[in-house]
Amino acid sequence: MYNNYFPVTYYFYPLLDLGFDVCAESQNFLQALDTPTPGNVETLLYVHIPYCQDLCRFCPFHVRVDKDFSVYERYTNALCTDLKQTAESTRGASSTIQAVYFGGGSPSVLSAEQLRRIFETIYASFTLAPDVEISFEGEPKSLGDPARLELLREMRVSRLSFGLQTYNQNLREAFNISATLDDVENVTRRARDIGFDEINVDMMYNLPGQTLADLDRDIEHLLADGYDSIDYYNLHYFAFPPKFKREMATGKIPAKPSEPVMLALFEQLRAGLSAAGYVNVADQVYSRKPAVCEYFRLLWAGGYGEHRAETLAVGSSARGYIDGVAYMKYGNVNRYMDGIEKGENTVEKISRRLSRPENRGAVMFPKFLSIKKQHDAALQTIPKSLLAQWTEHGYVYETATEYRISERGKLWTNNMTTDLFEAVQREIGDRAVIALSEKAGTRTGTF
Repeated sequence: MYNNYFPVTYYFYPLLDLGFDVCAESQNFLQALDTPTPGNVETLLYVHIPYCQDLCRFCPFHVRVDKDFSVYERYTNALCTDLKQTAESTRGASSTIQAVYFGGGSPSVLSAEQLRRIFETIYASFTLAPDVEISFEGEPKSLGDPARLELLREMRVSRLSFGLQTYNQNLREAFNISATLDDVENVTRRARDIGFDEINVDMMYNLPGQTLADLDRDIEHLLADGYDSIDYYNLHYFAFPPKFKREMATGKIPAKPSEPVMLALFEQLRAGLSAAGYVNVADQVYSRKPAVCEYFRLLWAGGYGEHRAETLAVGSSARGYIDGVAYMKYGNVNRYMDGIEKGENTVEKISRRLSRPENRGAVMFPKFLSIKKQHDAALQTIPKSLLAQWTEHGYVYETATEYRISERGKLWTNNMTTDLFEAVQREIGDRAVIALSEKAGTRTGTF
């Protein structure tokens, strides 16, 4: 059924395509902020800190490298103001936060004192669930600082995550990854000594020139280090700058693996992690625990066909979702800080509403690798002919309570996701793929 791998992995739906300042939907969005959160809605608080010490060449995010560290203080003040304003909105004040996620960028570049102020603002401003999951993303060099780690533990961070990407030293240098493998070992050891409940790492496959033997070496190192969970991503090449792509073309940097090799790499990593006791709890997510973390569950609509979970977004380029509409704060960090300081709206983009909001739950079916039959409204947005084709080709199978994606189907979750889009959303996505293909070095902030 599928012969070519769809090149984009989507994390947010519906897709952002409307400028907030020029679209008719904006007033409806603002009214939603002034409406109480329905009692059956779970909420994630997403806190974005866009700064990094260096810029990795593969990174697709809206990242700033600013060597004048005084800007961190200004950003911290703006972020705390944004948190307070979000919490004071009717939506924020009526929400119980089930999970908090610090993303970036590398939030760990902020000082321990700045991070303390942000955490204290969250605790003072929002209603957090008693069992709230707090996840913190960082990069190994700054995250390994004992003062930062002690603060994060004090502030009840339960899930610590950092980008490892690969153990291959040549590729680490080609990618401009500044943290060394010694930094990785240091933060891992210190985090374990302090007693974090979960240490997660981000890894990538489909790397330039990567062979099955190369992948096995990465997995051997991973298993020796014994992380609690691993997010293993397929490297997309859209964000690489033109110079990097020219060096690939001339052979200075190895070429991108062919599609058959990429699929073989994917099968190999799944088999290797499974044999070592990791559970494939969601698309690209492998864990010692049998369930996906609350961050991903809520970001991806609530899980297994649920569509109502919301995300309150705070910070430059942060993405959220409320009352059927996805939104993004200003990607330009200076414009964001100016707007916060002037008391202005800082939402840059929003999405169109879906014709059937339950379609969001269906689109996230491939993320969770299953969809429960109890979410009948979401299932009704999946064309019966499509479900029949997937079953015929061995991508999906049915049980008494759910539809599950098979091991073969896991190879094609990108394709399956886009086939679940509503027609208008598919048109928006197709235009974006064309634009990405035509312009090297595009930083999308992910999809």
